[in-house]
Amino acid sequence: MNARVTPPPADRDARRAANLRTAAVLGSIAAVFFGGIVAAQYTGGTTVGMVVIGFAIVGFLAVAIGRNVRR
Repeated sequence: MNARVTPPPADRDARRAANLRTAAVLGSIAAVFFGGIVAAQYTGGTTVGMVVIGFAIVGFLAVAIGRNVRR
């Protein structure tokens, strides 16, 4: 017997908002990594790409930690 339980609309909206935030963060990480690779190819050195990726990681960690500290 399959009983299908649907969550209340507020719960669905909160889950959807959380999923969209997660998708935005992951998409922006991918975009920054891609930008770092393009910058490294454009300048001809690997240092630029590594610096961009390093700043991206530190920046995203700061944002993630800052969001949780505020609450």
